This record gives sequence, structure tokens and C-alpha cells, in this order.
Amino acid sequence: MTRWEMAEAYRQQSFNCAQCVLLSFGDLTGLTEETAKAIAGGLGGGFGGCKEEACGALSGAVLVLGLLVPHTQADDLDAKRQVYEAAAEFRRRFAERFGCTRCGGLLALVPKPEDRQLAERLGSRRICAAFIAETVVLLEAYLKELRLMD
Repeated sequence: MTRWEMAEAYRQQSFNCAQCVLLSFGDLTGLTEETAKAIAGGLGGGFGGCKEEACGALSGAVLVLGLLVPHTQADDLDAKRQVYEAAAEFRRRFAERFGCTRCGGLLALVPKPEDRQLAERLGSRRICAAFIAETVVLLEAYLKELRLMD
């Protein structure tokens, strides 16, 4: 099963976008399913379902980056710079791909035909299914560039 298929399986169980993305990278993050679900639980729907903040799929991806490019020591400014750069670059790529980073903004956009088709292939009327799958694919490519996964 690919990572995006894994994320889709979690989505079909009604986990939020952030949970789906974070859970699909569990082999790299080392988080248990329970911990990953708890950490990302409030991030879906643009933070608590308000749709006013970042897309949950993007939030889940940034959680993965934070775990794989960790800043854990207050005085380690190099690590802080590295995780900020990684998160900012991924955010840029996400915005370039989808046209927006805010949940409500994404939902208000007219979906790209390829995103609508992907959501339909996944059996969903909600475009979020495509955002989740594509975010996983984007993150995989970025992590490979960073040499954080094979």
C-alpha cells in the first residue's frame, strides 16, 4: 500500500486531514497511531473545523517535517533555522500546487479538474480527499530531496 493509499484509508475511517497525512508517515516519525491521532486531532478543518486557518493536510505535513528535522534544544539555532526553512519551503510548494494554504480558501476555489477527478476516483464528493493524497505525494518528493527517506 502506498502512503497516499494509507492516508486515504484513514480518511475513509473519518480521521481528519492532518491525522491522515501524519499517520501515513508513521514508519518515519516513530509515533504510535494513538499518539499521531492525538497530536493532529485538533488540526483538521483549518484548526478545529473553523476553516479559518491552515489546511489540515498542510498542518500534518509540517508535523512530519518537525519530527524529521527536529529543533529540540533551545540554543540550537541551526536546527531551528533548518526546520523553519523546511516548513516554509513545503508551505510554498503546497501553495504553488493548490493555490492557497487556508482550509476555507481551498474549499472556496474552483477545484482543478485533476483534483476533482482524483477525489471522484477515491470515491469522495469532497475535494479534501485529493488534497490529502496530493499532499502526501508532495511531502514524499520533498523528503526524498532532503534525503530523509528513500
